[in-house]
Order: sequence, then structure tokens, then C-alpha cells
Amino acid sequence: MTSTLTTLAGPLSPEQAETARIALDALAPNTRRAYRIALAAVAEWHGDDTPTDATMARYLADRFAQGASPGTLKLAVAAVRWLARKTGRPSPAGERTRDTLKRLAEDGADRGRGQASPLTYDEAIRIVTLAKKPIDGAIVACLFMAGMRRSEVAALEWRDVEEGTDGTLQIRVRTSKTNRDGAETDIRLVKNGFAEALRALRPADAAPEASVFGGRDPQTIGRRFQRAARAAGITRKLSAHSGRIGLASELTARGASEQEVMLAGAWKTSRMVAHYSAGARAERGAVAKYL
Repeated sequence: MTSTLTTLAGPLSPEQAETARIALDALAPNTRRAYRIALAAVAEWHGDDTPTDATMARYLADRFAQGASPGTLKLAVAAVRWLARKTGRPSPAGERTRDTLKRLAEDGADRGRGQASPLTYDEAIRIVTLAKKPIDGAIVACLFMAGMRRSEVAALEWRDVEEGTDGTLQIRVRTSKTNRDGAETDIRLVKNGFAEALRALRPADAAPEASVFGGRDPQTIGRRFQRAARAAGITRKLSAHSGRIGLASELTARGASEQEVMLAGAWKTSRMVAHYSAGARAERGAVAKYL
């Protein structure tokens, strides 16, 4: 950690480095751990350069684009300002950093802490193909192609999974975050290998009201997905929500309209669709097209 402190604060005398180390050790355990992680991330991004107001603003924007939440970004700024105070240096987090943080906090008001990156179509296929147990492939099919939340996956019953046309499956999401009373009809489509993954899980004598995933809770659904992703060689941070984010991103990249994406994942407004698919829209934008 001493090298991290030196990188972020510029050259430190032995006394300054020791003072900063003692101050860090004096923090509450959770705060100390959070600051260590935040400072290490800032240092890694900057490399051999000492942070400035301009580079901190770019760092925040870059992390936000990768899926970091406003809370995570605020913690990074707090850690950098804390280090500046303890080493007697001016904080690099100045007006530009403050303005950038404010803007990102507004843009990411609906973003959860440490939001994960989107799962791509090819990665979803890889997980399903390499899944050692049928349940893991079926989970990916629901999270990605059906764009379901982990709570919706956990609540799924076999009566909600019906055969469609041309080998597809239709999944009825009875209740959701935006349809709590189940008053609205919400049907998702699953096809190709993803549909086969669900069929492989279904027992021949499955009762209509039996749980598709054996009554497993949402947290277990999320953990199984993460383990299956790691087993498929995907090392970056993913969560159960990565499938839903990836659905919006992949459909946008393939030319789907905003309305089509909203219908595919049962989004009520275009705000989150636009947020999730920002990277894909950039790849199709004027710069990509003309330059």
C-alpha cells in the first residue's frame, strides 16, 4: 500500500509515508478496507502519473462507463481527499472532479452499487455450452435471453414456461419489480440453445406449479450464475443483472429500436434502456460510421 500512497500523493518523505500508513491503520476496519480498494483502483488507472483534477474527472467518467455506481465513485473521491489531508498535500479532486461527480450521480440515480458489466451474447452461449449442470444453463437462458431479474427467475414455475412456434419457448413473468400485482401480461421469448437449456432441466413429470429452479432464492440464483460464468473463463465482474443489461446492449448493437428493446425486457421507460445500451449506441454512432 505504501507504493500506492506514493503514486497518488507524489513523492513522499519517509515521515509522510509513515504518517499516512498509521492514519490508514487507525480507520475503522470497513472504512480502511474500502479506502485501500478505492486508492488501489485510482493508482492502477493513473499508472505512474500523479492524479490531477482533470485526470480524476476522466477516471470517474471511465469507471462510470464501465458500470460503477455513484456511491463507488463518491468513495473514490473521499479516499483521495482523505489521503491528501493526511499527507499535507492539495487534493487533486477539485472543481472538475466535483462537477463530474455531481453529473454522474444524477445520470446514475437508478444504478445500484458497483453495477456489473453486461453479459455478451457470445459469453452467454459459452456459459450455456460449458455448464456442467442443466440448472446453470437454464439460469443463463432466463437471465440473458428472457432478460429476467434474479427474483423473477427464482419465482418461475413450470406452468409459466410454454412451447412457442419454431422451437421457441414463451416465459410468463407473473410478477416483477414493475408489475407487482401481476395485472399486466408479461411474456418473454427464449430460443435456440437457450430454449434447449430450459427443456433439459424440465422433468418428464413436472407439476405445473412446481418451481423451475427448485425453490432456490434469488441470492442462490445469482451465485450459481457467477460460478458458471467463472467456469466458462469469464473473469471480469458479473452479477445476475449482467444478463438483463447485456440483453439491452446486444439488441441495440444489432439494430433493434428503443421500443423493441423495451418490449423484450419489459422496461417501463426508455431511461434505463438508454443507460444500459449507451456503449452499443456509441459503436453505431457517427464516429464509428464516418471516421
